[in-house]
Amino acid sequence: MVNKHFIDVSCCRLCGACLSSCPVLNYSPELARAAKDRLNRGLDIDVLDRCTTCFSCNSYCPNDCHPYELILLRWHERYLRLGLPAIARMVIPGDQSSIWSQLYPLLPSDEKDQIREWRRMEGKHGRDILLTGCFSSFSPFLAANSVLKGLTAYGDERLWCSGGHIYQLGLLDVVEKAGLRIKKVLEELKPRQVVTMMAAEHAMLTRILPEKFGININTDVITLEQWLLQQLQSGNLPLSSPVERRIAIHDNCFSKSEGDSLWRAVREIASACGADLVEMPHNRRDALCCGFGAAAGKFSLLDLIEHGSKRLKEAEQAGADCLVTYCSACYFIFSVVKELYGSRLELYHLLELVALARGDKPLHRTRQRAFQIIAIITANVLRMTFNSAARRRFHIDLSLFDRELSQDDKGTEPARLVRFFNTLYNSAAFCNAVVLGILHFTVRTIIYFRRRLSHDRYGEISVS
Repeated sequence: MVNKHFIDVSCCRLCGACLSSCPVLNYSPELARAAKDRLNRGLDIDVLDRCTTCFSCNSYCPNDCHPYELILLRWHERYLRLGLPAIARMVIPGDQSSIWSQLYPLLPSDEKDQIREWRRMEGKHGRDILLTGCFSSFSPFLAANSVLKGLTAYGDERLWCSGGHIYQLGLLDVVEKAGLRIKKVLEELKPRQVVTMMAAEHAMLTRILPEKFGININTDVITLEQWLLQQLQSGNLPLSSPVERRIAIHDNCFSKSEGDSLWRAVREIASACGADLVEMPHNRRDALCCGFGAAAGKFSLLDLIEHGSKRLKEAEQAGADCLVTYCSACYFIFSVVKELYGSRLELYHLLELVALARGDKPLHRTRQRAFQIIAIITANVLRMTFNSAARRRFHIDLSLFDRELSQDDKGTEPARLVRFFNTLYNSAAFCNAVVLGILHFTVRTIIYFRRRLSHDRYGEISVS
């Protein structure tokens, strides 16, 4: 049940700053005031379709009224009425159509072993725990890194990122269940300290769950970036091979709930690695979404690709050779969009940047993983196109949270459609300059006309 103090609309003075300052909506002050009034009263407006759940509006509000949470509440009300569209199953842990369920059989044996080890609780009590986060299970190779020596990894997608990604979707009753589950797990582990691999989980554990849901986590929790900076400053993480690359840093949505201390830490780490940092026009509190949140309004894959490609293009225009992200969800989104859109940027996680600066060679299976996920998305879209049952809207079964977490609850064989597309996308017949050129041209053409239509309807709303 949503806490009655989740949002207090009465503090709003209808100044419209939250929506007129939004880097996506770009409303005039007059339009912003009218739209916010309708949002306060629970009336349908295009804000609910176009919001990218980037958290920025909270920082723009002069009265600390949390307009972001108001949007989430309206989405929650919509979910209770209508349920979720079938495409959302891909980001619902435990669902047979989820990316987690369909990706695991495709992983190489070393990454399967990693995930099994992450799920094991035995022998991890009282240690410094690296809470891997659900989206790190898409790229376990990121944690196969000497940089993390001294931390004991624990994670399971069925912890739902401590409720992080579903909070962004407005699934507030599900967030509460996920919060109670992670609280129970941490009470059993009794860690000395929890280091969160995703800023989303730090925000959930230290702010959102206690303040919005009354779920208090009595454990010392810090972000991975804070931990890395501590290791660098104490001399425990010597860097001997400067990374002489021009990078742009993508600040993820949940970093905005952490604020300047996290943004400074990330940039200090990048500087210590020897990288030449260029800032994109939209950075820190004004940073644009990677694409994940952009799909939350209408659950459109095209919205995801459009906004993800917009962010890649912004980094290119800033003169960067590499885009560095410190969120494993953003990492997977950008890796997929990069292959579909054809960006020239290299993509790295901050952990990989630090590994390079140590003289290590990270596994960096980014491109292969992107095409595996694209294969899963293709198979799901085809299934929903030709199977009416697969297109039905749904509500999440909350009884899932009553089940015990088993270590080996994973499939062993990929679905036939997924196996077919995975084989195709990783074949020489597909991975060649001609076919990929056609793919990139097609995607770019679709995005171009979508932006033209968006401009015609809403005016100039975002970065070109």
